[in-house]
Amino acid sequence: MSNFSIKTPSDADILEKLLEGIVEQIKTCSKAVAVFLFGSYAKDTEKPLSDVDIAVILKSPDPEAEAEIGSLYSRKIDVVLFHRLPLHIQFEVLKDGREIFSRDDEYLFKIKMDVLRNYLETSWMYQRIASGVLR
Repeated sequence: MSNFSIKTPSDADILEKLLEGIVEQIKTCSKAVAVFLFGSYAKDTEKPLSDVDIAVILKSPDPEAEAEIGSLYSRKIDVVLFHRLPLHIQFEVLKDGREIFSRDDEYLFKIKMDVLRNYLETSWMYQRIASGVLR
């Protein structure tokens, strides 16, 4: 019997390190303006099979930057480009998500205002669709 124990990292520790690594890689992309955690992990409602959702806001997206960010993935972490998300998901990211990183607060504020304005202009449509589905 030994007098020491081997402590293995928990799944949460491993996931946190993986997430930190991906965010550090995103920061190296000069067009990456902000990173948001969204979905169940942002709302603290994750379950054992939940994946971690990360949205990346790019300034003037181009195919090279999109490919660079798109190559970052793991089985447990889903990295998505914010401008490719449907408007109602963009709104949810900004409303309920957690900002992990921001390089340009002024540009991020502009994006937030654009999404809010567009969402408010079309939210009646989303509500109408939802009420039709729920009938």
